[in-house]
Amino acid sequence: MESLSLHPTAAETEPLDPAAEVARLETLLAERRAELSALQEEMREFKARYTQTVGARLAELAEVEQEIKEAEERRLGVGAEEDEEDAGQVQAAHAARGVPVKTALRKLFWSVARMFHPDHAGDEHEARRRHSIMAEASRAYRDGDVESLNTLLGDEQLQSFCATTRPPEEEEDLADRLLSLKEELRTVEFGLKRLTQDGLFRLKQRVAAEAAEGRDALAAEAERIQRQIVKARRRLEHLS
Repeated sequence: MESLSLHPTAAETEPLDPAAEVARLETLLAERRAELSALQEEMREFKARYTQTVGARLAELAEVEQEIKEAEERRLGVGAEEDEEDAGQVQAAHAARGVPVKTALRKLFWSVARMFHPDHAGDEHEARRRHSIMAEASRAYRDGDVESLNTLLGDEQLQSFCATTRPPEEEEDLADRLLSLKEELRTVEFGLKRLTQDGLFRLKQRVAAEAAEGRDALAAEAERIQRQIVKARRRLEHLS
C-alpha cells in the first residue's frame, strides 16, 4: 500500500507538476476508497460469521454461569439486599448487550454528525471534507465501532480541516485541489488504520491463516465453548 507523503524527500529535486500530482492523488484516493470499501465488506461478513458461530454460544455460556452463581448464593443464604444488587448487575449486563448500547452508539454518531455533517459546510470545498469524515462515521456506526466514533470526536486536526473556509465564489485552483485530495486521503487512511488495528481484524487474519492450513478456527472455538456449556449445565443440575 502506497504511503501518502506530504513532505518532499531528498530524491525529489525537480518541482512537482501540480496537474500531474492532482492526477496521481485522485488515482490513489480512488484506490484507497475501493480498498476501504472492500475491507469494510469483509469485516461485516466476518463479524456476522463470528456472531453466528461463536457469539451465540458465548452468550449462552454467560447465562448458564450466571445461573450457577445465583444457585451457589442461594445455597449460602445470601441476603436479599445482595440478591437485589446482583440482580441489578445482571440486568445491567443484559442491557449492555441490548438496546442501551445501541442507544449510546446512536447518540455518539449524532454527536459526530453535529460536528462534521456536510450540511454545516460553508462551501463545496469544506463539504467534501465533511462528507469523507461522515462516511467513516457511518461505517463505525454500522460496525458498532465506538472507539472510532470517539476518536473522530476528539481529533482536533479533522476539526481544523472542517473549520477552514473560504469565500464561496472563489474558484478552486490546483493548489486547493491538492490540499483537498490530501485531506480526503487522510480521512480514508484513518478509516483503514482503525479497521486494521481492531481486534476483530486480527482474529480474522488468524482464522484465515489457519484456514490456509486446513483448519476452521471458528468452528474449533465454538466446539470448545460448547463443551464448557455442557459442563456448566451439569454443574447447575447438581446445584438445583
